[in-house]
Formats: sequence, structure tokens, C-alpha cells
Amino acid sequence: MFRFPFANGTAMALLKSDLTPETPPAPGGRIGLPDFYLLLLRLVIVFPLAYYQLVEQARRAWAFVWHEEAWPLSNAIAELGLPQPPVVSATLIFLLLAAILGIALGFLTRINAALSLLALLFFFITGLPFSEWLTAQTYVLFLGIAAVLVLSGPGKFSLDGIFAAIRRRRRAMRAKAAL
Repeated sequence: MFRFPFANGTAMALLKSDLTPETPPAPGGRIGLPDFYLLLLRLVIVFPLAYYQLVEQARRAWAFVWHEEAWPLSNAIAELGLPQPPVVSATLIFLLLAAILGIALGFLTRINAALSLLALLFFFITGLPFSEWLTAQTYVLFLGIAAVLVLSGPGKFSLDGIFAAIRRRRRAMRAKAAL
């Protein structure tokens, strides 16, 4: 029979929690390490994606719309046969910019991460020239981070976390006033 080393309680005491099934953790309790990780994950997707990819595409979109300059992304979308290539390309860039800003602030993070995931998946599957910096590995990294943010949410260091804390406080005040 296999015995876990240090089963006499010395190392196991480090693994024990003060919580038991009878006393579950309070929702919205203390800020923990996962909240820092989610903040770091949000920053890891926001800054490289915005700096290396979106800023250049936003400049090209601006020049395309206002100065009628050529835009390789719009031309590539036209080659795919999608209707209204200028509208589709400008919408994709605007969608990604708004979603990345929402992820950075932690505002509607799951929705913005899902929109980013869909837009990046579209670029990844179609092979459109989104940026010369993006490789297949970078796409997979961004897609993975967006998927984790969709599943886990923003954490407590976000506008969503602040709004949730305000809702919890109001609910607790209403419950206390009802007594």
C-alpha cells in the first residue's frame, strides 16, 4: 500500500484548510493569489496585442477610411469573397480595439474576451495578414489566454470586481435592514 510521505501530520498541516464543508468560503471574500494571476493574464494579452498588432492596424484603418490609402487587410478580405470588405475589416479592428480596452479595464471581461477569441480565431483560421509579428504560436497563446478569461472572468482587480463588491455590499445592507 502506498503511503504519502510525511503522513504523520507535519507536511499535511500545510495542506489543511480552515474551511470545512460546513463552513464554505464567503463569496467575494478576501483577495487572493488567483486575482493577481488574472490581472497578470489580462495584462499579458492586452499590451502585446495592442502594441504589436492593433496599433498598426488601427493606423492603417484610419488612413484607409479618411485618406483612402490602400489597406492590405481589406484587400485580403476581398480576396476571401466576403461581402463589404472595407466594412468587415474596419469592424474587426474596432471590435478588437474595444474588446482589448474592456479586458484591460476588466469591464465585461468575459464578453470582451469571447469577442477577442472569435476575432482572433477568424484571423487564425483564414490566415489574413493581421500582423507580421503574429506567428501561429502567438495566435495560439492569445487564443488560450482569451479562452481562460472567458472561463474564469476578470478577478477582483477589475471594474467587474468592483461592481460585484458594490452589489454584494448593497445586498448585505438590504438583508441587514430587513431584519
